[in-house]
Amino acid sequence: MKTIRQLREERGWTQLQLAIQLGITPVTIYNWERGKSEPRVSQFRQLARLFDISMDDLALVGEERREARMVATSPAAESPSDDR
Repeated sequence: MKTIRQLREERGWTQLQLAIQLGITPVTIYNWERGKSEPRVSQFRQLARLFDISMDDLALVGEERREARMVATSPAAESPSDDR
């Protein structure tokens, strides 16, 4: 699954160019691409239309990022103790 950044770069767009098309700031795009925030539903619709992909496919990009972040931040599984 491609990320927002990959989809943007495939079209040769800068963060500024995408931000202008969406009517938002480039900082917002930056935060999306780094997983610091996520697009609103209305922004998902705009992104899907701009990238010519379904909202479901675009939503999977965000879901995969959330899952990866959860795995990366979860505490390591403790090894079983040997209390006999």
